[in-house]
Amino acid sequence: MENILKALQEYGLSEISPIKLLRESGDNEVYLVGEKNKTILRVSKRLPIEDIKFEYEANDCLSKGGVVVPPWLMTKSGNFYTLVDGKVAVLFGFLEDHHIEVDKDHLPTKEQVYNAGRGLGLMSNAAADFKTTSPRKRNIFSEFERVIALQNVFVEKFEGGKEFVEQVKEMMKFGKNQKEIEGFIHNDYRPSNVFFNDKNEFAGIIDFDWSCVGPVIKDLALAVVEWSFPDGATEPDFTLFDAFLEGYNSAAEHKWAKDKKLYSWIMLTTLSDASTYFCDIADDPMVTKRILGSYMYRKYSFFSKM
Repeated sequence: MENILKALQEYGLSEISPIKLLRESGDNEVYLVGEKNKTILRVSKRLPIEDIKFEYEANDCLSKGGVVVPPWLMTKSGNFYTLVDGKVAVLFGFLEDHHIEVDKDHLPTKEQVYNAGRGLGLMSNAAADFKTTSPRKRNIFSEFERVIALQNVFVEKFEGGKEFVEQVKEMMKFGKNQKEIEGFIHNDYRPSNVFFNDKNEFAGIIDFDWSCVGPVIKDLALAVVEWSFPDGATEPDFTLFDAFLEGYNSAAEHKWAKDKKLYSWIMLTTLSDASTYFCDIADDPMVTKRILGSYMYRKYSFFSKM
């Protein structure tokens, strides 16, 4: 905590306490700072400065394009990041609107899902001319490449691992053979990263640490599943699926149909997310390693039968 306070002193803040840990994952630690004039400090466990600069430039592009994103705060010396224990940290302004809690027993309304889809379409439009001086190393195949690097571990230690590796190779081949419209993608457009106002209208997006440049349809593929097919559910709610797609197409310059191509991209993105989970636990001796144990893999399996 002492190092966090030291980092916060690099900003001209009216409040640098209290500091509350909001969320910790394999990627980040996220802290709420202050009470009256709240800010959000994100300490990245994996991202290098070059990737943070990509995110900063994307944030600026979206803001100028009219999409509400958390204001990116600069240090007193004009830098877009600071360091906490040698890790890159960034400070954001606080958005006052709210998330929608979605799980298999609490689905969003059709109106909320439509508006979420529209929000992603607006983001896609705003980022259409995005240019960066710091290309991000991550791409849509990065998680698949982790699996390939660990394929011997998957074959030897995971139940269903051999088939999983072959499925990853197949989806990589599919993705690399496609000629899709490319642009900036959020790559993590889930209910927890989208804000609504009190009228259930789209009000903003957060958490761009998984963003990159890639096929625009890949962003839609992940989002439409996450808003209609919560973890633990056995199948999508296709009324919500259709509402998200309708909302997206109402705003986005590039329209997409509910067809085999979209289902194939859903397979790619859900398998990619499953790859992240399995690669992260590959060396953990305390975890039972069953491929079918992943929610995202079950979603992949569902759409592979469509």
